[in-house]
Formats: sequence, structure tokens, C-alpha cells
Amino acid sequence: MKITFMGTGTSHGIPVVNCKCPCCTSKDPKDTRYRCSIKVESSNGDIVVVDTGPEFRLQALKYGLPHLDAALFTHSHADHIHGLDDLRMFAHVHADPSKNTKPLNIYASRHTNHDIRNRFDYVFKRTQFGGGKPALNLIDCNSFSPKRPIKIGSLSVIPVPMMHGKIPTTGWIFNEGKTSFAYLTDCNYIPHSSIELVKDCQTVVIDALRKKAHSTHFNFEQAVDIIKGLNGKNFYFTHLCHEETNSQVLEIIEELKKKAGIPFDVNIQTSYDGLILNL
Repeated sequence: MKITFMGTGTSHGIPVVNCKCPCCTSKDPKDTRYRCSIKVESSNGDIVVVDTGPEFRLQALKYGLPHLDAALFTHSHADHIHGLDDLRMFAHVHADPSKNTKPLNIYASRHTNHDIRNRFDYVFKRTQFGGGKPALNLIDCNSFSPKRPIKIGSLSVIPVPMMHGKIPTTGWIFNEGKTSFAYLTDCNYIPHSSIELVKDCQTVVIDALRKKAHSTHFNFEQAVDIIKGLNGKNFYFTHLCHEETNSQVLEIIEELKKKAGIPFDVNIQTSYDGLILNL
């Protein structure tokens, strides 16, 4: 399984418009972040993306999407779904019905799918075609579980219920053979039942916005507290904001690891745009 981080920033992206802070003016490429999205590739060549934010077109061009077998969504905030129309390159509704392709499967919670239907209503009703629109098959992910995972080629995918303030969000576990990977962004609470789902995942990506507390995201210390209760060996922060540079976050992580008594051989790093994990 290969994971490509196509975006690792918070809702503003980094650099933030009109901001002259040290992070936004940094020359370190790891301090330039698109909105959050990952590409997951199986050993058989199946390709899935999680979230299609405002830069999705640019991300697809930069990191390559020769085809797409499904798209998964964490929730319906703008920084996670507002590039959805660009999925039409992978499942295009044409004016000529004979040219129509098979709809692309979209997996998200009932709440997220409801918002997608409302915000992109032209996709789901008869309209003039013009350049076309994406052909999407919205599927409620809440009907899947560890005993009945989503099957996408050789990938088995399990939704992970979480909370983002008062909004339910969905994390995702990807399994292929003996390899397991969890992606948990946009959350400040993970219930015990969901912790149990990800507890033994070898590699976990977790929301970690900044050093200060936040009402809807884990801060760095809270993310480390979650990591302390997991059995994996490799962890990555995502959805980072511009209050600390990448190098500063790495220093904070080392301090928090010592404070929490996390063993030396447990790897906690920042993710960054373009990071590739070969699992």
C-alpha cells in the first residue's frame, strides 16, 4: 500500500492569504500546505482519494491520478469537499447518454452525503450539460463495519466514527494483507469504540492543529495523548495550521514524547505535502 499526502494544511491552507508570519513566509517547502487530502494506492493499482478540497485539481495534476476507483469523505466542510466537481474527469456524465461512464462510488456518512447533494445539487438533477458533470454514486458508509468492510479492489476499508466539535466526522482504516493504515483528520474526540478499531493499526495519521487548544481539533498534546494509547509504531500529524513552522512542530513533538513517556522507538512526525509512505 502506498500513501501520498496531497494536502496537509488547515482550512486556510498555508501560506494564509495576507499573512506575513514566519510560517507563511518560510522558504521550507514543508511549510507550504494544500488543504487535507490523501491518495491511497493498493499493490494491485487500485486508487482511492480521501477528500477533495479546493485544490483537488492541482493536487491531482501534481501527484498523479491516472484513474480513480472511489472517493471517501471525512465530512462536508468546504476545505474537504469543494473540489468535488473535478471528479468528473474520472466519471463523466455526457450530453450523449451512449458515452456515459460508470458512476464513481462516493463513501461518506449520511450527513455528509446529504450536504453533498445540497451543495452540488446540479450533479443529481437534470440540467443542461455544457461541459458535463460528475457521475457520482453516493453510498452511506455507516452501513459498513469491520465485519462488513468496504471492498475496493484489494483494499478493505473501515469507517471510523469521530467528532469534530458537534459535527460527526469519519476517519478511515485501510487494510491490505497484513498492512493497516488509519487516517483520522478533523476531530477533537474519538470514542472508545473507535479507538479500539485503530488501536492496532501499524501507521496512523491524526489531526493535530497547533500547540494551543482548539474547540474542534486536537492540539499537539491531545494528539500525543491519543497516540500513547495506541499500539502502532508510526504516527503523523496532519491538518496543521500556520502558528508553528514544521521544524518547530517537530521540536514540540520531541518534548511531548518525553513528557508522555512514549518509547524512543515510537515514531511521531509531521506529515507534509508530497510525503509518500510505502507500507
